[in-house]
Amino acid sequence: MKPAGGATGARAVGRGPAERPVLSTYRLQLHDRFTFADAERVVPRVADLGVSHLYLSPSLEAVPGSTHGYDVIDPTRIRASFGGEEGLRALAATAHAAGLGLILDIVPNHVGLVSPGNPWWWDILAHGPSGRYGRHLDIHWQPGPHGQPTLLLPELGEPLPEALAGDALQLAHVEDGLAPAWRVVYHDHAWPVAPGSLEDADLDPSDVTGTIATCREDRDRFRSLLDRQYYRLGFWRRANEELDHRRFFDIDTLGGVRVEDPEVFADVHAAVLPLLADGTLDGLRIDHPDGLADPVGYLEDLRAAVGEEAYLVVEKILEHGERFRDEWPVAGTVGYELAAPTLGLHLDPAAGPILDELQTRLTGAEVHRERLVDEAKRAALESLFGAEHARATALATAVVSRDEEELAAALTELLVVWPVYRPYLRPGKEPVDPRDEAIVAQAVARASARRPDLAAACHDLAAVLIGGAADDDTVAFVTAFQQLTGPAIAKGFEDTVLYRDLRFVAVNEVGSDPAEVGVSVAELHGLDTEVAAHRPATMRLSSTHDTKRSEDVRARLAVLAQRPGWWVATVDRLQTLAAGARSLPTSWSASDDDAQVGASWPLPAHEHLAWQTAVGAWPIDAGRLGAYLVKAAREGKQATNWLTPDTDYEASLERYARALTEDAALIAAVEEAVAAIAEAGAVTSLAMTLTKLTAPGVPDTYQGTEVWDRSLVDPDNRRPVDHDLLADLAAELDGAAPSPELAAALLAALEDGRAKLWVTRQVLRLRHGRPDLLGPDASFQPLFARGRDARRVWACVRGDGAIAIAPCRVGQLAGSAAALDLGDTPLSLPEGDHLDVLAGRRVTGGAQPVSALLEGFPVALYVKER
Repeated sequence: MKPAGGATGARAVGRGPAERPVLSTYRLQLHDRFTFADAERVVPRVADLGVSHLYLSPSLEAVPGSTHGYDVIDPTRIRASFGGEEGLRALAATAHAAGLGLILDIVPNHVGLVSPGNPWWWDILAHGPSGRYGRHLDIHWQPGPHGQPTLLLPELGEPLPEALAGDALQLAHVEDGLAPAWRVVYHDHAWPVAPGSLEDADLDPSDVTGTIATCREDRDRFRSLLDRQYYRLGFWRRANEELDHRRFFDIDTLGGVRVEDPEVFADVHAAVLPLLADGTLDGLRIDHPDGLADPVGYLEDLRAAVGEEAYLVVEKILEHGERFRDEWPVAGTVGYELAAPTLGLHLDPAAGPILDELQTRLTGAEVHRERLVDEAKRAALESLFGAEHARATALATAVVSRDEEELAAALTELLVVWPVYRPYLRPGKEPVDPRDEAIVAQAVARASARRPDLAAACHDLAAVLIGGAADDDTVAFVTAFQQLTGPAIAKGFEDTVLYRDLRFVAVNEVGSDPAEVGVSVAELHGLDTEVAAHRPATMRLSSTHDTKRSEDVRARLAVLAQRPGWWVATVDRLQTLAAGARSLPTSWSASDDDAQVGASWPLPAHEHLAWQTAVGAWPIDAGRLGAYLVKAAREGKQATNWLTPDTDYEASLERYARALTEDAALIAAVEEAVAAIAEAGAVTSLAMTLTKLTAPGVPDTYQGTEVWDRSLVDPDNRRPVDHDLLADLAAELDGAAPSPELAAALLAALEDGRAKLWVTRQVLRLRHGRPDLLGPDASFQPLFARGRDARRVWACVRGDGAIAIAPCRVGQLAGSAAALDLGDTPLSLPEGDHLDVLAGRRVTGGAQPVSALLEGFPVALYVKER
C-alpha cells in the first residue's frame, strides 16, 4: 500500500507560524479561579510534556461567574476576570519563551443575553432594530401594542399579570453610567426603558421619585409603559413555543448572532483578529459553526480575515459515514469522529447482542433503536423547538403552495429522519453540491416511506431546498430549515437517546452511535489513510469538556465489551446485593405505557447505568455519582427532566448512589469487579493514547488526562486540576531513559498514572523533536499483523521510521500487561534497526512476533536508529 501523507492531495491550510507549527495541543479550561496568570504557571510543565500549543477555552468577556465561557457577552473584550488583554499577552509571552503557542476557542454563533451585562443586548432592548446593534442578533421582530417592533423576553417566573400583581416587577432609576438610567427591574434582572416611552405613557422622567411611585401604585400605568418597550415580558415557559429570536439549541439566554453581516462579523472578531495579526494567537477553534446561516461563507470570511498561516479547526460533528468537506479553508474538525473508532478498536462486536439481551432482561423491554431515535427527535421538535418549527412552517408556506398543517407535518418527518447535522445549501451563492442533494434525497425517501400521505409535500419541500432559487422567501426558508436540523439531532439524539439507550454507555458519546459496538483495525486504518491524505492537521481528541465520560472511564468500560459474559454475571451479583437500595415509587411522571415502569426505584435502566458508572469511574463518592445519575436521568426525560423535575425520583437515585458507595457489601462487589478489569482497562487506555498521539492528525490532551482521569460529564470533567501533583509526577520521570527496568517499575505502580504520563510525554517529545516522523506532513503506512490474533493488533509506520504498536481487546488476551499472549501473531517491520522510546527494546526489521515486540510493556513506539 502506498503511504498516505500530509502533502499528498491536501488543501494548503494554516498550520500556524513557521517558528511555531501546530503539532499538538493541551486544552486548559479557564475560569475565575484559574486565570491567565495561573496558566502561566503551568507553561513550563506543559512545554516539558512536549506540547506545541496551549489550547484555551473561550476567553472573551462572558457572563459573570461563567465556568465555561461559551456565554460571551462582549466579544470585543478579553475577559477581565482572567486578566484582560494584558494578562493574555503576558501568557503568550511566557508561552512563546518556552516554545509554546496559543490557540483560542471562540464562539461566533451566539452571545449570552444578560441584561445589562451584554452591551449588544442592552442596546437592542433599549432601541430596537434601529440601534447600534439592532442587526447583530437573529431576531424576528413582531409588532407590539403600539406598532413598534418587539421581541419576546421570557424571563418572568410567572405570567405577566401575576408579576404585575406582585412586588418584584418595578420601575427603577439607576445612575451607574449606563444609559438609559431608567430600567424595569425584576429580582436580579434589569431591562432598559426605551427613550421617550415614559413621556408616551404620560410619566414624567424628570420626577424620579414620583414616577417610580406612580408605577408602583398604578399598575395599569406601569403596564402602559411596558407596552411601549421593544420587548414583551413573558413567563419563561412560553419560550419554547413563542420565542422570536434564534438561540443556541433550547437555551433562551444564548442568542444567535448574524455573523453573515460584515459589520457583525467585524464586531464578533474585534478582540481576536488583532491578536492573530500580531502573533499573540496562532489559531482558533470555532464553536458550533453549524448554527450559522452560512457556515461555509463564514469560514471563507474568517480565513480571509486571519490569513493563510493561522490554524483553524471547527467543532463539526460528523455522523456515522459522513465525510468532512475537504474544500473548507480549515485544517479539519476537533476530532470527535476519530475518537469513536479509536475506542471501537477495543470493543468486540459480538458483545452487542449479549448486552442487548442483558438490558432487555433487566428492563423488561427490547430496545428498538430506530424507533427510540424517532420518538426522541419528534419529542424534541414538539416540546423544545415549537417556535423554530412554527417559523420554518410559516416560511415554507411562502414557497410551497400547500396547506400549512400538511407542510408542518412534512417538515417534522424530514427533520426526524434527517441523517446529518446539516447540509450546506447556499442558494444564490453556490450551485447545489451533489453531497447535499444526496442527503435531501435520502431524507425524502425515508420520510415518504414512513408517511406516504406526506410524500408529495416532502418532495415539494425538497424541490425548494435544492432548487437553487435565490429570492428572499426561498433563502429564508432554506436557512431556517438548515438551522433546525442540528438542534433536532443534538437534543433528540445526543441529549436524549444517549441517556436512554444504556446497554453499554462507553459508546454513548458525541460522534458515536450506541447501536455500533466495535470497529476493525482495517476500518480505522482506512479512516486514518483518508485523514493523512486530505486533512493531516485535523485535531484528534480523546477527552473534552463536552465528553460524557473521560477516555479512562471509557477504556475501563471497554473491557465489558471484551468480556460480556463476565459483565452479565457481575450484574446479577450487583442486582441481588442492591435489593435493599431500591425504594417504592412515590410518584410517576413517565407515560403509562413506558415498559420500564416497575415496582421499585430507580428504574432498572438507571440501575444498570449506575453500575457501569461506578465500575468505570471507581473510586467515586456518593456526591459525584448521585449528581451524575440525576443529570443523566433528566437528560433521558423518562422519569424526570429539566423542565419539571421529579424530586422524589431524583432522591431515589441519590439514595442508590449512597448505597453503592457506602454499603460494605456493595463496595466489596464493585471493588472486586474493578480489580478484575482494572489492568485491562489501563492497558486499553495506554493503547488509545498511543493511537491518538501517533496516528495522523494533531493530538489534543485535555487538562489532567496525561495521567488517569476518571471524570464524568460536565460539570464533573471541569473540576480543578491538581497541576502541582502533575508536576511532581513529571519530576519523578525527569532524567529517566527508556529501559525494561523503568517499564517494569511503571507497570508495578500502574495506578499512580506515571505509565500514561510516560507514554504521553515520550511520544509528544518525539513528535515535537521529529515532526518528520509524527507531524502532520509525515507519511502514514498501515501495518497489518497476521496469525491468530491479527485483529487484536493495531500498528502503523509514520514518516521514515516511527513504528507504533498497540494491542486491542486486551481483556480477551491471556497474560499480564508485561507479557500479553498474542500467540503466533507476527508483524512485518520495515528494514533497519529500531529502538523503542517507551521501554528501551531493540529490534531489527522483518517479521517479528507481536508478543516479543510488546514484551515488558504493553505498547511500543519503535524509531529507526540513524
